[in-house]
Amino acid sequence: MQQALSQGPMSQEVLLATLRQAGLRTDSSDLFLACATHGLADLKGDSWIPRGWAAPVAETTPGSAQPRRSPDAPADRRAATQVRRLASSIGISMDEPAPPIGPVPAQWPQIAGQAARALNEELRAVTDKRTLQDVPVSGGFVVAETASRKLMRFEAEGDLGVSEGAQATLVADGTPVDVEVVSVFGNVVTLSLPPEATVPTKAALRCDLTWLLSSQSKRLRELVHGGPGFNAEAAAALLTTTGRASALEDLPPEAVDGLNHGQRYAVQLALTPGVTWLWGPPGTGKTTTIAALVAELCRRGLRVLLTAPTNAAIDVAIKSTLRRLPGLASGALVRLGQPSDASLIARPEGHVLIDEIAAKRGELLAKTRVRQGERIRTLRDRLRPLEKRHASLTADEQVIRLKLERDLADATALVRELDSSLHFVRRQVCREAQVVAATSHQVVLKTLKELTFDVVILDEASMTTTALALLVAGAGTGHTIVTGDFRQLPPVVIADTPAAQDWLRRSPFETAGVNDAVSRSNPPQRLAALTQQYRMRRDINHVVSEAFYPESPLLTAPHIATRPRSSRAAWARGELVLLDTSTLHAPTARKQGMSSRYNLMHAQLAAGLLTDPTVELSSLGVISPFAAQARLLESLLPEAKLEEWAASTVHRFQGSERDVIVYDTVDSGIGVRPLHRWFTEGDNGGDGARLLNVAASRARDHLLVVAALNQLHQSRTTRDAVRQFFTKMLERGHIVGWESALHHSPVTHQVSGSVAELLTKDLVGARSVEMWLPRAPLVGLRSLIPSLKLIAEQDVETEPVTIWCEPDPDGYLSPEAMEAKRAGINMRPCLPILESSAVIDDVVWTSTGSLLGPDPGVVLRTSHAAFADAVRRAQRRRPGAAPGSGQLGDECGRCSRSLIRFEVGRRGLPTVGWGCVLCDSSKGRQSRDRAAGERQGSWGRP
Repeated sequence: MQQALSQGPMSQEVLLATLRQAGLRTDSSDLFLACATHGLADLKGDSWIPRGWAAPVAETTPGSAQPRRSPDAPADRRAATQVRRLASSIGISMDEPAPPIGPVPAQWPQIAGQAARALNEELRAVTDKRTLQDVPVSGGFVVAETASRKLMRFEAEGDLGVSEGAQATLVADGTPVDVEVVSVFGNVVTLSLPPEATVPTKAALRCDLTWLLSSQSKRLRELVHGGPGFNAEAAAALLTTTGRASALEDLPPEAVDGLNHGQRYAVQLALTPGVTWLWGPPGTGKTTTIAALVAELCRRGLRVLLTAPTNAAIDVAIKSTLRRLPGLASGALVRLGQPSDASLIARPEGHVLIDEIAAKRGELLAKTRVRQGERIRTLRDRLRPLEKRHASLTADEQVIRLKLERDLADATALVRELDSSLHFVRRQVCREAQVVAATSHQVVLKTLKELTFDVVILDEASMTTTALALLVAGAGTGHTIVTGDFRQLPPVVIADTPAAQDWLRRSPFETAGVNDAVSRSNPPQRLAALTQQYRMRRDINHVVSEAFYPESPLLTAPHIATRPRSSRAAWARGELVLLDTSTLHAPTARKQGMSSRYNLMHAQLAAGLLTDPTVELSSLGVISPFAAQARLLESLLPEAKLEEWAASTVHRFQGSERDVIVYDTVDSGIGVRPLHRWFTEGDNGGDGARLLNVAASRARDHLLVVAALNQLHQSRTTRDAVRQFFTKMLERGHIVGWESALHHSPVTHQVSGSVAELLTKDLVGARSVEMWLPRAPLVGLRSLIPSLKLIAEQDVETEPVTIWCEPDPDGYLSPEAMEAKRAGINMRPCLPILESSAVIDDVVWTSTGSLLGPDPGVVLRTSHAAFADAVRRAQRRRPGAAPGSGQLGDECGRCSRSLIRFEVGRRGLPTVGWGCVLCDSSKGRQSRDRAAGERQGSWGRP
């Protein structure tokens, strides 16, 4: 199909014929399913349009208008005339002037082509990984409502690999509803629904992960040779830092009110034409600076496009701008898309959301649209009984039917034109606004497409791909301000091709060479660096500045030292605390044996910290680099604290701040190996340094880092930024042992005594048991068999007991495991097993050795229902072709032994396979006949 569609759009009939010629027999329904599932193409009318395909815009003379569709049917002509009159009566033009084609430098076709190819490579990588996914969501409730949209918040019960602004489908009770993803924070997702949508508490969120890439690729291909409303010269200017600083002018007092010296200089520089680079490290008041800049640009009568990669960043910038220039409300400032901050909805001080402004401006058209919609429903209701009796209608009924069909055609045509007119209303609102604020990807969508601005501001540009930044900058005249911090996290990219790394992995800062110039102590002339920070206390700032900003040290604002502390905890002995888990030897595992890393014992220590009765935290952030661990940590947060306390990945937490930050590094060098590159690649500007920088700089008053220092610091041989961070932490912070996290915890404690005896107590009356037992003589298992058997004999749909155990290299289970298997216990062999744990109802057990072995090592027990459920989700293998927890395993068809689940592939990369060690090995094949006599259910070593 990809090959057939590579030449462009193709009718469904021709595509089916092409596939038949290639030997593939299929029908239209299978074709639709394949194209949608794999993100190959979209069906428009009777044609399949390949994702990311677009014909280049034909060169036209400036000022030439694009002709509107000429209606052929009389109903269409009548509807078009009627709607034009309605629109004209309220000052809405249905004939937009064609914007001029901006200058096109000689290198632009090559730039646009390379960026488009990178997007297509990423599109293929995303498609291969997962294009459509259904994620269960629950706990839905309405956050806010407007006349045009309804905001709902859910908790996702799986990983959401979807970005803000993505289109998705919410399926509740079999009914699909088109939604937009407004924000994702940890496992909490906010969605924008149509106002008439029902309010489900449970549903499935079906995410299409390709449409943003498709729309960008399509737009770049359209603009290979330039196009109306696009300034290719302004776009290409982002790729260099050759611009020189113009003479700076003095600003009026109101323009610089409340700004420090560095912020004033940044505003002055950004007011001059050209590309300005604004470097805003954490807490340095970048948003305040942007607000002052936007206000001054508006005073000068310039039209501004303000963009950022996330809804949250846009909302923060808008609120700061409105505080500085309140008069922008009620039409002068327009916010596209759905806000993550509900206070921007239906503002009593003046509306800023485009839906609210457009609803007022196009009220007459909207009311007419509602009336015509009701009329269509009435006409269809009247037609339905006549259509059922079409063969036996009288002459009078035939006349009535014909009139109803004509009226329905007129009403339908009118609705089409009204829908089109409402689009024109939105565009006219944007054309008349002085400031348009939108997420970056919306610049390529239909509301803003081909609209031009005097000044373009790309906020948080360090998180924006270079390819998308080109499209945003091209909406301006070349007066562009690029803001962000290239020492924080870069855009997330899946494809590892050179083109994807160049155009998608790198932000404009890297592509233009700003970061390299700063590292060489030769910053560009048009770079403004903010250095005074207002967030972190002195010691936190010192560590962050020394490690990640040596070329431009951060200074703590004087008033931070006297800022009152609103959060207290016994374990927060100072501003910097290191909880060293080196002596714990906590193993790291992979979620469901395959993907993101997690560390159960680290999570149990966090449970101890968060349930400490001495804790009084007004705001708390618990963060981790790995999504699986973030979900475990999130399960520990009490529902009553979810507004002030938050848990998420570092990537999701960028842009946020809290009084207290607990950063769980997860990686211990035990279990999953080697250490993740986030800890091994620590050069300044590298992924490891960026991630650690973001994690540490979220803290206002206290930073606690949970880490195995012997692995993440003491074994490091390079003096990079990550080593410098831990060195400074050790100099200024307090090191505490992991045991201190358990001193006052009511839910987690270290177990002493007989593990088997204590486990037996938890098994009494239990409903479900899952265990993960690494290779060892399972001396403690035999005494548990009677209790496990009672649980296993429950009359339930799934297997209530699943014990995963690691066989020896020859594929044999221990004698204790075989005894349990003969007793009817669901014993499942797996290689390797990195976890050593048990989940019994609401209780989680872990150990550093094999939990039921002769030396279990350190044993921790946590009693916490939500945490236990999250652990099951992290450990439980997915059902399906490779059955998982709660299911009986398959047996070898040749020797009848239980198949082993293998979770390590070539070069140590995680993969899943099922096999029989005896039959699949050469030695096993030679001895298969001898082993045939043992097919009475025995699987232990003879």
